[in-house]
Amino acid sequence: MLTKADEYPFHQTAETFAAVHTSDKHWNDGHYICLCDMDGDVSLVSTVRLYQNTDVLDGFVCIRHEGMQHNIRVSRRLRPDFKYRAGPLRVELLEPLEKIRLVLEPNQYGIACDIVCHTAGTPYFGPLSANRIDGWLLLERLTYEVPGRAEGWIEVAGKRFELTPERSGVFRNHSWGILRGRGGPPLHGAPPPQVRRPSGLRNWVLYTMPDHSGFFEFVEDPDGVQWSGAIANMDGSWNPMTGEILHADRKVPVTEVTHDLEFYEGTSRLRGGTVRVADAEGVRREFGIEDMGWVYCQGGGYFGGFNDRLGQGVYRGDYHEEGEVWDCTHPVKIIDRATGEEREYPTVLAQSFVRLTSGDQTGTAHYECAAFGPYPRYGLTGKGGG
Repeated sequence: MLTKADEYPFHQTAETFAAVHTSDKHWNDGHYICLCDMDGDVSLVSTVRLYQNTDVLDGFVCIRHEGMQHNIRVSRRLRPDFKYRAGPLRVELLEPLEKIRLVLEPNQYGIACDIVCHTAGTPYFGPLSANRIDGWLLLERLTYEVPGRAEGWIEVAGKRFELTPERSGVFRNHSWGILRGRGGPPLHGAPPPQVRRPSGLRNWVLYTMPDHSGFFEFVEDPDGVQWSGAIANMDGSWNPMTGEILHADRKVPVTEVTHDLEFYEGTSRLRGGTVRVADAEGVRREFGIEDMGWVYCQGGGYFGGFNDRLGQGVYRGDYHEEGEVWDCTHPVKIIDRATGEEREYPTVLAQSFVRLTSGDQTGTAHYECAAFGPYPRYGLTGKGGG
């Protein structure tokens, strides 16, 4: 099948861009966009993603405002239209690695946006994450992380919020490859092998400050050793902590991250604290942390989301749309505003947005913090709320 992308001389196989090199149903490719304003009025999580081997394109927008999370999820058949959109939602690649545009047109769920995401600093490009057990390829994925600033507007709850580069932060990535949990549940196959992951306190942080940006991620075990929570090796081992300070003209490896964090009582939901980051140029930075709210990715279909509980990348007809509003004022519980149904999610499944202060500078961060197993230093058990 011929698509417009085939005009570009960038082919890697003797096929068109309508095909990928594998028939694995879990192959997927797409952008994940998070952003917030510096005042804590609104935060947003969104994605548009292709699943070439289930013939599906889906996406979502989740917007948090005044403790309420407003969700819309959309899905359509991918072929023959490879345009990067579904229903009212689309992503436009205005200038690759420099500017992308996220648009959600007015819809029945009462939220909308039109935002240009400007890159601030050199993107972080992580190594291949791959895992194969007894010859069974369970994971093969590449990702790059892009810090930035937002320009545009968000409409939610009958209000419009203007976003400016000076008063906003963008935290986005582009990932592609094979990842279980996307493309629908595996059917008719044996249970997959148990993958041993690092256990302890999870920190996944992409931040923007006026003079630089940065990224670091690790799972810190009870002995204080920091392992990557994202980069698996083919033999089942995991890399050490990864991170870089992202300047406009260069990247500097992060050499050390230490922290004194505060959590909402009985949970591992981040409330505040301090994090200190050292880099290979000998610069040490200290940041104060202030919670500005969190967004649950289940609102976008993650972790068995969508109303049918089948998750992302599942065929739901030529076009499908759904959504709702959740009360997320409690640190770990949500209440569906329409049905009154109450649910509690493990804290690892939320994306936190925080305000950072360092000296006289103020910035923002997408700060995922959770307990992947016990972490005695903060009294976290890795079960239920904490």
